[in-house]
Amino acid sequence: MWESASMTGSEALMISLTGITIVFLTLVVIAIMIKITSAVVGSIVKEEKKPASSPKAAPKATGKNDGALVAAIVAAVSEETNGKYQVVSINEKK
Repeated sequence: MWESASMTGSEALMISLTGITIVFLTLVVIAIMIKITSAVVGSIVKEEKKPASSPKAAPKATGKNDGALVAAIVAAVSEETNGKYQVVSINEKK
């Protein structure tokens, strides 16, 4: 097979296919080993299932303007829009 200084196209193709086959078979073996290990560890260590907790309600708005919060929101809007929009005034709606 290696009598000449270069390979033929069919020899190169066979070597490439052999290499790719070995790589994918190795990946399949690793995936199977991970599944087996997961099953073994899962049977040894059984986690206690916690009851699903209800999500906490968001804090109620106090009705007053918190200057730091307003400044943070204005800065975030300005940053995300690359200064395209400008907040001129803030009015409370009822």
